[in-house]
Order: sequence, then C-alpha cells, then structure tokens
Amino acid sequence: MNYIDIPNKLKGSEPVKNDKAITNALKNIISTPKGTVPGHPEFGCGMDQYIFETIDPMVKESIKAEILYAVGRWEPRVKITEIEVIDDPDYNRILIKMKYNILSDVKSNEYEYIFKQDLV
Repeated sequence: MNYIDIPNKLKGSEPVKNDKAITNALKNIISTPKGTVPGHPEFGCGMDQYIFETIDPMVKESIKAEILYAVGRWEPRVKITEIEVIDDPDYNRILIKMKYNILSDVKSNEYEYIFKQDLV
C-alpha cells in the first residue's frame, strides 16, 4: 500500500500534491517506527534501530538504504537524488539532508528536506 494524502474537503476531493504535503509525508515516513501504525505494520522507517549505534560510515550507509527503501515504498510522488547523513554528537542527534525531485513537477525543481532525529 502506498502513502496517499487525505483529500481536502474544503477545496474538493483531490489529494494535496504540493511540496509542503510531500515534505510532511516524508517527515511522517522517516519518523514513524515500523510496526507502530495499526493495520500497516510495515509502514515507516527503521530509524529507531540506530538510536544507540555509533555513527560510523557503515551505519550511515545503512541509514541511507533504510530511507531509500521506505521512501521508495511509501511515497511514489518523489525521486530521491541525494541523501547525506550527518552525526551531531554535540546535540546527540542525526541530521538527514535529502534532495529530491517531485515527479509531477514539470520544472524538475530540487527540494531539500532536513530531518533531525534526537537520539535520547
């Protein structure tokens, strides 16, 4: 099952397709641990498994692969062009910078999304 937006009843029955809706969908996918959505145990991203890991190059690649898989499965409106995983030990968090294209965007603009995962 793919992620879809809830139709906006005030403006009609079309799903919201703007960049803000897609950014919100990405945030929901990445920040939702797998197994926490009733009826959809596979929804989400396994970011919670990296909470107590030392962020080395291998873990960074695992995080990238996890995000690519989750976004590819649950958000068909985008294509990720770049992911950067940055550990921020001073604040005990992981920063994820993603660049992506919205597939329905004729101009092929590139958007950036920054996700902050607190480790504590």
